Amino acid sequence: MRWWLPILIAAVAAVALILFALSDGATAARAWLCAFVLISMIPIGSLVLLLVHGISGGRWGEDFAPVLVPAARTIPLLFVAFLPVMFFRPLIYHWNELALPHDVTQFYLDPLFFDARTLIGLLVWSVLAWTSAWRTPTFAMAGIVAHLVVISFLPADWVLTIPPGSVSAGFGLGFGVEQIFAAAAFVAIIAPQAPGRANRDLAGIMLTALLGTVYFFYMAFIITWYGNIPAKVHWYAVRAGDGWALEMLAAFLIGAVLPFLAILNPAVRREPPLLRIVGALALMGIALHIVWMIIPAFGVMTIIPAILAGLIIAPVLWSARGSLLVLGGAHGR
Repeated sequence: MRWWLPILIAAVAAVALILFALSDGATAARAWLCAFVLISMIPIGSLVLLLVHGISGGRWGEDFAPVLVPAARTIPLLFVAFLPVMFFRPLIYHWNELALPHDVTQFYLDPLFFDARTLIGLLVWSVLAWTSAWRTPTFAMAGIVAHLVVISFLPADWVLTIPPGSVSAGFGLGFGVEQIFAAAAFVAIIAPQAPGRANRDLAGIMLTALLGTVYFFYMAFIITWYGNIPAKVHWYAVRAGDGWALEMLAAFLIGAVLPFLAILNPAVRREPPLLRIVGALALMGIALHIVWMIIPAFGVMTIIPAILAGLIIAPVLWSARGSLLVLGGAHGR
């Protein structure tokens, strides 16, 4: 791909999104949130995979480092990607209208505290990525602990505080597992793998992350829905009408069922082209899942500017990743 093509795509999408924002700024801001949450999954998930390898060891880390390291080191650019969410926060979030405990909306969802949590979290991830914390088991373990603290808060901040609001102790951890799944799927698509061990290792990582994602999110849905927990059911009810239940079913089939069945096939685990298809299905399902979590609260018309926002953020991160490869960032182990 020519180096200027991603930048051109981002520039054209930026102009289109600005024109859209001139007529409906609130929808554009909410769409940006959706794109930010989705695309940030790959850099953060890549960092976590590197930290896990720093503890566990294994040749798979060396095999996938040329993809994971540059991806993780684009995390500082997420500071810039978060700025529209921070500046246009009043158009996205209406915390006083949420069905949440008063102390949560008054103290925890203080705007400055909300921004500070995300900025500190991005700083922690950036430091871990650029200091190559995965080089030694001790620092990798410390990095995992720091990540677990950050991930316990930020995904819930970004997603669960949009209407109608919800509280879930396990949401952050489940989201973190899905980030790992997204990063592994990204590796499957672009890594120059050779048939054999590397492909089998990657298939195993994808399968583990897939099962973890299904457990945390889909089982939580089943337990909440059929347990009829009033404080949480309404969050799902908003995402069940107007065809969103079918969209979620599509996310489950495309992003979980098909990849699971495919990975069970030995031929898929052996052949990189087949695993690339599985990775593409997984990322498609993850995208549909993020859309299901965010867009129904704002309306279906948010999808169009969300695509435009994604076409701004993703090409910029891709170009930065390419620059890191040229500068030898993939060998920063």
